[in-house]
Amino acid sequence: MDEGLLSQATRLGSVHLRVTDIPAALTVWRGTLGLALVGEDAAQAELGAGARALIVLHAGAEVALPQKSRDLFHVAIHVTTRRDLAHTAARLKASGLRYSAQDHLVSESLYVSDLSGNGIEICFDTPERFLRREVLPDGRVSLIAVDGSAHSGLEPLDVSGLLRDLGNSGHVEPRMARDAFIGHIHLRARSPETLMEFYLGVLGFRPHIQSRTFGLFDCGTQRRAHMIAFNVWARDELREPPPNAAGLDHFTVELGSAEELAAVERRLEAANVPAKKDGGVISTADPEGNSLRLLVQGG
Repeated sequence: MDEGLLSQATRLGSVHLRVTDIPAALTVWRGTLGLALVGEDAAQAELGAGARALIVLHAGAEVALPQKSRDLFHVAIHVTTRRDLAHTAARLKASGLRYSAQDHLVSESLYVSDLSGNGIEICFDTPERFLRREVLPDGRVSLIAVDGSAHSGLEPLDVSGLLRDLGNSGHVEPRMARDAFIGHIHLRARSPETLMEFYLGVLGFRPHIQSRTFGLFDCGTQRRAHMIAFNVWARDELREPPPNAAGLDHFTVELGSAEELAAVERRLEAANVPAKKDGGVISTADPEGNSLRLLVQGG
């Protein structure tokens, strides 16, 4: 592993979200998306797929997260087969919820929000379709497919074609696939360049897209390039979320070893970034106040 860089074993753990009403939120997260309820009390609900917790909903928000607020854009749950994505599409279609679908070339994605305004992406990675990325002279990013065609990465997804992957049986799985995982988290930002200094220079992620013209900055690891992303698409309309709004409480980064965690702790201290260590968990925040916790996998 390169000095100062996180290893490819790094992954995202559970994402904690504030909601205005847990039972209402569960109609989307559990009822439509199919996550399993692992535990629930008056203050929070923990949801997962298989043995892993993916999303933790926290009560107490007083207002939904307004659109174009600096905060959560979406949390992305990745599925490992296109058929799993098709089952999610069928559940969304049957739910009556408003949703959208995009073909990013490197992935196919479905988008919906819970009733507190927290954005959700269900994503299926398709790296085999992608050849290379080109940055055009004007700063725009073009994705080149293996057949040589150029894509914006924002084309609409053919949902009807996706649903044909389910065949003619009419059966729709009611639950999220057990091997689904948190693949990335995407936030709205004011100064993504400043954020990248923290995520790259202090935490040790690797850069991926860094384009103010495209409006997207992201980073990840050698294995998964797109793990933490920031956009400036709201431009001058971006606003701070109101007090006690729904949105991101914190997200979790799971490292591959105690040595890596110790190295991150040293880099945080050297950069004078406030951080608190409680047992094997480091709690800190990025320059725009997004909270995160770092721990060793299995810890």
